[in-house]
Amino acid sequence: MKLHNTLVDILLQTYETNSGWTEEKKLRAALERMDVSIYTQTDGTQVLVSTQQLEEQMRKFEQERMQREQSQNRGR
Repeated sequence: MKLHNTLVDILLQTYETNSGWTEEKKLRAALERMDVSIYTQTDGTQVLVSTQQLEEQMRKFEQERMQREQSQNRGR
């Protein structure tokens, strides 16, 4: 399983922000708090993504779907 490019960006940012502390305690704590989920892409490939970003994208998708349905219903 691979890491999605957005998760790689989050990991790099987390490292840049939290590294350099004695025994990397701050980085370790930040990584332990990170929540990831498995996402299946349209081609069937499974990748790890940030759970927070996945939930945000799912909400946006659902809102857009509902807006399209409302627009279609108004047109009838």
